[in-house]
Amino acid sequence: MLIDTSVTIAYKCTSCGSFEFLNISLFALLYKKDCSLPCRCKKSCVNIKQECEGSFLISIPCIGCGNDHTYLLSKKNILTGELIIFNCPETDLQIFFIGRDEAVRRKVDSLEEEFDEMIDMYGYESYFDNTQVMFDTLNRIHDIALRGNLSCECGSVNIELVLLSGCVLLRCGKCGCSKRIPASKNKDLKDILTKSQITITEEFFDYNHKNGKEILPRKLSDKFGK
Repeated sequence: MLIDTSVTIAYKCTSCGSFEFLNISLFALLYKKDCSLPCRCKKSCVNIKQECEGSFLISIPCIGCGNDHTYLLSKKNILTGELIIFNCPETDLQIFFIGRDEAVRRKVDSLEEEFDEMIDMYGYESYFDNTQVMFDTLNRIHDIALRGNLSCECGSVNIELVLLSGCVLLRCGKCGCSKRIPASKNKDLKDILTKSQITITEEFFDYNHKNGKEILPRKLSDKFGK
């Protein structure tokens, strides 16, 4: 009888922004004190250290807040092969998955399918500089608004969104002040995910700028999906 002694780890690289799948033998985890698992781009890695006989410390670079997070995982949890998901404590973004290969890949596929559905819903796949960064940025702005932390310096919370190819323009419905949120690079996503509050102050912006024409004015009561 063939026994599968491997587990799959998946995490979202902080450098290239893609999901990296790493397959490792349970024996390697159990008998190595330290294990470093790099992304294919070689610019980030997951570090696993055996804390004691029955547990592991897993250090993960977080694309959500830009910091490293360390989680404690028991040997028993790993041996069951059940899917384990770690979230960023700051942004609640799902950043790390470990378990049997099929379960891990199925979970990551479902996340990407949700993202594809959003793209189909809005039909902007050819418009944005970076579609995934744009929708993740929208979700973060929406979360900030739901917590009541998005407002204008005039005191109004009536804020509209204008989507441009490389940024989100926040515009006050009362006084007209606006604020541009870059949304074209992985660094832009890191920046917005670290924010818990946004205050709009007057900002001059040219709608004929290379970032594109405005395409979708919306109020933040509209849900962009999560």
